[in-house]
Amino acid sequence: MTDLIRIVYISRATFPVSKSMDGVEPNVARILATSRTNNRKNGLVGMLYYGDGCFFQCLEGETSKVQALYKTLLKDPRHKDLKILASESIKRLSFPDWSMKYVPVDEHMQKLLIEHGFDKFDPYRFDHHLVERVMQLLQGVPDPTIPVTESRASAPARTVLDTTPARADDTASEKACSSRLCLVISCAALMVSLISLALVLTRT
Repeated sequence: MTDLIRIVYISRATFPVSKSMDGVEPNVARILATSRTNNRKNGLVGMLYYGDGCFFQCLEGETSKVQALYKTLLKDPRHKDLKILASESIKRLSFPDWSMKYVPVDEHMQKLLIEHGFDKFDPYRFDHHLVERVMQLLQGVPDPTIPVTESRASAPARTVLDTTPARADDTASEKACSSRLCLVISCAALMVSLISLALVLTRT
């Protein structure tokens, strides 16, 4: 059985904030692109949120690979003050279809922060309960960095035995299999009808 782990960590950006491009800060966009490429190679999944100069990130996958990535992140000069808010063994992935899901600042997060007395996104002051609330919120929000036709909230968590992120061709393959199955059923029904007709004709 695959040994899976989830870590949720936070950090502060060290780069100056630039004007957003397509709703994503340029430095964050580069981090996101690199993370997606590397995570696909290592079979890792996760989610990234950036607001008010702070990162909130969830990483999931095989324990050794997640731990190795975190050690690398500790040396990344683009952020500082790394702190793990949660680290736990899991049986299922929360973001199975995302090598790295990006969630932007939106009204849902703003509302959640106001409910808990925050005037800005400051994960260093979050308690365990709020961390869980944020995770639930981010899991259900679509990723604006992918085409609208593909954008969706995270799919239901997969079992430990199925840890490979879903791909577009997986869905196409499933549709093709479904079409073939319908064809087989239709042919079988036609054969039954023909046999029944033949039996009727032989009796008359």
